[in-house]
Amino acid sequence: MSARKRGHKAQGVLFALAAAGFIGGDLVLAQGPKKVPPLPAPAQAPQTPAQPEEVAKPVLTAIPVNPSDPIAIVNGEVITRQRLSDECVARKGEEILETMIARTLIEQAMRSKKLDVTAAEIDEEIDNIAGKLGGGMGREAWLRTLDKERGISPVQYARDIIYPSLALRKLTAPFVQVTDEDLNMAFQAQYGDKIRVRLIMTDALNKAQAIWEEVHKNPGGFERVAQERSMDTGSRSLGGLLAEPISRHAYPRTVSDAAFRQLVDGDPDDKLGAKPKDGAITGPIQVAEATWVILKREEVIPAMKLVTLKDEKVRKQTYEMIYEVKLKEKMNEVFTGLMQNAKIDNKLSGRIKDGNEQNVYAKYQDKDVRLMSNPPSTRSQAPNASATPGAAAPRSRPAPVGAPVDDIPNRPLKPSTGTRVSTPAATAPATATAPGTAVSK
Repeated sequence: MSARKRGHKAQGVLFALAAAGFIGGDLVLAQGPKKVPPLPAPAQAPQTPAQPEEVAKPVLTAIPVNPSDPIAIVNGEVITRQRLSDECVARKGEEILETMIARTLIEQAMRSKKLDVTAAEIDEEIDNIAGKLGGGMGREAWLRTLDKERGISPVQYARDIIYPSLALRKLTAPFVQVTDEDLNMAFQAQYGDKIRVRLIMTDALNKAQAIWEEVHKNPGGFERVAQERSMDTGSRSLGGLLAEPISRHAYPRTVSDAAFRQLVDGDPDDKLGAKPKDGAITGPIQVAEATWVILKREEVIPAMKLVTLKDEKVRKQTYEMIYEVKLKEKMNEVFTGLMQNAKIDNKLSGRIKDGNEQNVYAKYQDKDVRLMSNPPSTRSQAPNASATPGAAAPRSRPAPVGAPVDDIPNRPLKPSTGTRVSTPAATAPATATAPGTAVSK
């Protein structure tokens, strides 16, 4: 038994003995009752008013600002602010500088047009995005999510993402018009007939031709060939079946136009007027330089007969949808123009760009924010070899400025897993990705 345990045990025995009357005299039971004089009452200490507990006050620590100031001291060795700055520039300097260059160009354009984005407008936009992209979550919860999951602070989000997006919208709005043709195309894409198809994707025309010969002779083997040889990982396990149908005028237009022409509308020069049926197979369709697809019709989903553009509510919704699509395409063009016309001497990367010179600045976009939702529809860049027709083309590299914030109108019409054929835009494809470019939800 340890000394501590023995001490506790001895103390317990003493208390027990005192309670039984054994301490301070003879055995009570042996000698009978014995009067013991009462102990004097202990003197009471004078009462003093209770003192409130002291609350530790926060201590403000000044962050060193001079280059030679110590930012940390490790076992007596000083790490200066300049040393920290050099390390940050070496690791993230070029990326952050690109962000600052893009934001500066937008701010210069806003000043030249005497336009401004107010704090109230930024707050309202954040609230709107939190409700849409955040699944109805509140503003504070949305900002916490961005900070925790994406490493984007509220200040960075407002300054580098929301502000450029709102600014570009103001710079672009005067150039956007929605025509009747735009309305009709958007209406057909939204409410018109759609095709449910199976897909086989390959990376070369000769492979696509060989596969077409095989499935043309044996249409029933299309599903097996898709499982074994299609490059599209999203549909391969399903025998090439796309989870959602293709709509008219969807991007890429090479796919949707060919699909409807060969699988639904038929050859307009066919004097017999024969129409394709379920099981019809397209020829090889080129999506990109190294991407070819073959489609097989499973069924045609009829258009919604009771919906018409004469309905003011439908017309308004369709107008807003196509307006947002065209606005974001024009935002690409405006930002590309700012970059092309700018004279930029980047001392960090060593690149010098004169005015009216093409460069790669306009192709940067924030990857982290973009990945919080579905990839955007990008008509100017071809999908990579692993993408499916209509899949959004990958961006070249991330930069926080003007990352996508909202694209409810521009999102695809129920895109399938691994495959995306997006709703149409009524203008020519944009040639670069601008800050504030919309993202599918």
